[in-house]
Amino acid sequence: MLAVLIVFGSIGLARFAFGMLLPSMAADLGLSYEQQGFLSAAYFIGYLVIVGILPWLAPALGSRKLCSLGLALIGFSLLAMSAGRSYEFIAASYFITGLGSGAGLVGALSLASFWFHPSHRARGAGVAVAGAGIGMVFSGFLVPRVESGLGGEPWQLVWAGFGFIEIFLCLLAAWFLRSRPSELGLTPYGDDPGPMANSRAAGPGLADRRAATWWRMLHLGAIYLLFGVTCLTYATFIVTTMVDHLHVSDQEAGFLWACVGGLSIFSGAIFGLVADRFGHHIGMLSAFFVQAVAYGLVATQLGSWAMYSSLLLFGLSAWSLPPIIAAAVGDYLGAERAAGGFAAVTIMFAIGQVLGPAGAGVLAGITGDFGISYGIAVGLNTLAMLLCVLLGRSVRRQRA
Repeated sequence: MLAVLIVFGSIGLARFAFGMLLPSMAADLGLSYEQQGFLSAAYFIGYLVIVGILPWLAPALGSRKLCSLGLALIGFSLLAMSAGRSYEFIAASYFITGLGSGAGLVGALSLASFWFHPSHRARGAGVAVAGAGIGMVFSGFLVPRVESGLGGEPWQLVWAGFGFIEIFLCLLAAWFLRSRPSELGLTPYGDDPGPMANSRAAGPGLADRRAATWWRMLHLGAIYLLFGVTCLTYATFIVTTMVDHLHVSDQEAGFLWACVGGLSIFSGAIFGLVADRFGHHIGMLSAFFVQAVAYGLVATQLGSWAMYSSLLLFGLSAWSLPPIIAAAVGDYLGAERAAGGFAAVTIMFAIGQVLGPAGAGVLAGITGDFGISYGIAVGLNTLAMLLCVLLGRSVRRQRA
């Protein structure tokens, strides 16, 4: 439950409420499409900076301190952003929010490697990532109903409220969270693979196996990068697309975004179950396929039915990749190195999160809408599916 709340704070409020608030922020501050894209990119640059040092920082701090530190950074940066009126100050504040989000998310998802055996690891991380969907539901219903008051615009009041929630979650994590079940006298949940599970770590060919493992980590990183480019482009601009180009009211857009969030609560567990049963590559392949269809539907601009179908498919698969990636890293590297390894592949994810929204904002500024960006996302998802197939072949070849 604590992991769910940490993900709720780290990305559910800090990141996925941004798409709901962006239209009102842009209208109040006079932001162009390019500035909207680069404002989103400022967050992901902060995310990229923190995950760049987490492979060394995470093992030293442990998940408990990492989550608490991340939530504290988010809380104070959102309070600062709520008081800002200039584009530069808000971008700098959101950069710090990105630092906190990276620390909190990596800390929360790496808990699964300690608390679950490989038989249930992807599902365990999938439950944790449900916090992102809860944050979407929360912001979808709340944001359209906040009105001006106390000398601030609605978006400023929302960010301030979220900042206080983040500080409360920080105190909760610092007091109650434990990095390992052994600290409470417990053992990991799931089917214990037994002492022979790590027998690959000994004997001839160890160097070759380690090299193959790290190549596989780069392979996972490339897949995660493509997910970052496509998923975060959609999540950042789909509300803007509905309001500006499909002429959906703010209230209806908020309701639809909340529905997406409600569906996404189950996305990690659904595709985590597929990954645990049939292999990591199958879980990722199926998720990318569903999302490719979602992006294709909104890119074609075929009307309301296409938009609703796109939102449905995206919601069902929204946060499917992070728990599978976290579980795969734990399986390949072991629990003790899982946090550092997951931070390493998250660097690629962060690069994708910078490139996707920033590039989509530039393209929208040129073309006037996001249709081309959604079409590019379909192509990138197709490439990601090919990489998932190759990953499966690599795993089968090494086992043989």
